[in-house]
Amino acid sequence: MLKKIEPEFKEFIFSDGQSVVLKAPTLAQVQKAENSKNDVEKLVSLLIDMSDGEMDKEFINSLPVAEIGKISEVVAQLTGFSEKN
Repeated sequence: MLKKIEPEFKEFIFSDGQSVVLKAPTLAQVQKAENSKNDVEKLVSLLIDMSDGEMDKEFINSLPVAEIGKISEVVAQLTGFSEKN
């Protein structure tokens, strides 16, 4: 039987010095995010899952737009696609 493949991960450091480890999402996590109503909800869903719940919706929604732009780039790297697609 095959073993689980460990996902790639990247550490993201916020402008205030806090950090979070983001893991590449699984197919199930991407499918869940695809059910979101819009791109913002899709990103929030992915960030919660990719951080293993370390980031919650309240935290993500409180982030400055500049931070969202930067963390979106990491999401795109780990998923292999841009949030705009």
